Amino acid sequence: MILTAASGETLWARFERVAAARADHPALIQGDTRTSFAELAAAALRYGRAFRDAGVRPGDRCLFFSTNRPELAAAMLGAWRAGAVVALLNDEAPLAHLEHAIRVVAPAALVTADSDAGRVAGLFDGPLVALGGGGLPPADNRPAAIVDPAEPASIFFTSGSTGMPKGVTQSHRTLVEACISVGGHLGLGEADRILCPIPWSFDYGYGQLLSTLLLGVTQLLPTERNALAICAALEAQRPTVFAGLPSIFALLLRGVSTLRTTDTGSVRLVTNTGGPIPDAIFAELQTAFPASAFSLNYGMTETYRSAGLPPALAASHPHSVGLAYPGVDLRILREDGSEAGPDEVGELVHRGTGVFMGYWGDPEATARVLRPDPFAPADGQTPKVVFTGDLAVRDREGLLTIRGRRDRLIKSMGVRVSPDEIEALLHGSGLVAGAVVAGLPHDIYGQMVVAAVVARPGIDGLDRQLKAFARTVMSRHMQPRHYLVVEQFPLTPNGKPDHAAIRRLLDEATANPRARSA
Repeated sequence: MILTAASGETLWARFERVAAARADHPALIQGDTRTSFAELAAAALRYGRAFRDAGVRPGDRCLFFSTNRPELAAAMLGAWRAGAVVALLNDEAPLAHLEHAIRVVAPAALVTADSDAGRVAGLFDGPLVALGGGGLPPADNRPAAIVDPAEPASIFFTSGSTGMPKGVTQSHRTLVEACISVGGHLGLGEADRILCPIPWSFDYGYGQLLSTLLLGVTQLLPTERNALAICAALEAQRPTVFAGLPSIFALLLRGVSTLRTTDTGSVRLVTNTGGPIPDAIFAELQTAFPASAFSLNYGMTETYRSAGLPPALAASHPHSVGLAYPGVDLRILREDGSEAGPDEVGELVHRGTGVFMGYWGDPEATARVLRPDPFAPADGQTPKVVFTGDLAVRDREGLLTIRGRRDRLIKSMGVRVSPDEIEALLHGSGLVAGAVVAGLPHDIYGQMVVAAVVARPGIDGLDRQLKAFARTVMSRHMQPRHYLVVEQFPLTPNGKPDHAAIRRLLDEATANPRARSA
């Protein structure tokens, strides 16, 4: 595996080097389908020809609407070879999000599976490139397009849980440097096989794909999008690394799953991002993966990855996201812009490697998040940094813990409350498979704490039991006043709870008490 970066590499140039060194090694395995690096490179040449024949020019955007599959990886590589910018949206996204993405990036071509062509054809009047099936032209043997590594490589859409997704734009140089940094931190090697049940359209799933394309690590893809397929891949494909999210771990441990009887002995490392793993689920996860170390990570689509906890500290610091990755400098700022001290909560600011270029076509939203570096020397050019909107604290050992979003804080009875803290306590009851907490306007409290929960099987009278439990572990201003019991949460296309949709359900339930479940 090639871990050193050549100066000025684009994603295509980097992949070309990796594919030459790992030609016969499997790049992607999905069920019985094995795609070597040489086969992936050959398919990329054909897709690259298809894009050029469709009129795609360097700097144009190609919008991909697909689930994870080998053809998608090949087509993305072909677009980069043609000099295009890859914009990716998961095919489970609502068509309204696809229409929005088409308006935002104005693609020169839309790429989707044959089976989805009819569904999307009416939304786009430009060239359609089909994934899978026949019809691809011969390989493009012309030289790859010349692209400056500082130019945009990809546009990835935020989850859209609080509004229409924004197009996060990253450069070739940033993605190559950040991928190498994270791969080194995780100790990825030639023998590793990463199981990735996360959509590539989600930044953490994209990071796993880049580990394959840029580092030469084999990636394993479940054949279906459910817990049973993940367990089948764990058993049959023998991954060494399992990349997950709290929602995936909850599904595996609390949903319809065979994880507890699945042989996980091949997995040396389980990685997590997307929020803290509730204590009760983390304890069960450690039991389910007894041979594994755990790497707890933090990052945003706008920063690639920011920090990771050394696996040796996971048991003693299960809520921490650890230390900044090499090349990243993380600062915590008070409301007045000064730097917070140890154990003091403030907004996390990401400097250095991983900083995005901006939101495509949205300079106002960009200016709110991507701001001049307040710590840059006054006599030089001021770089931009990401004001994450996440609240964090650094302990006296230098370890970071995320305390939630600034825009999700609840002010109940005059006290600011973190929904994340309440959700973690509800998980600790052992009564719920999932919990989402929100604050709704209240004439007396200012905001009233409410919670939507998914019950564990066999639990009766959940509302009553949770209220009794909350009185034992939460201050009065933290205790949810209403519980809405649902069979499952609405999810964003990236697999996270859809907070906007859940809040609407909570609004309706509290407005109409008869709608509440108990």
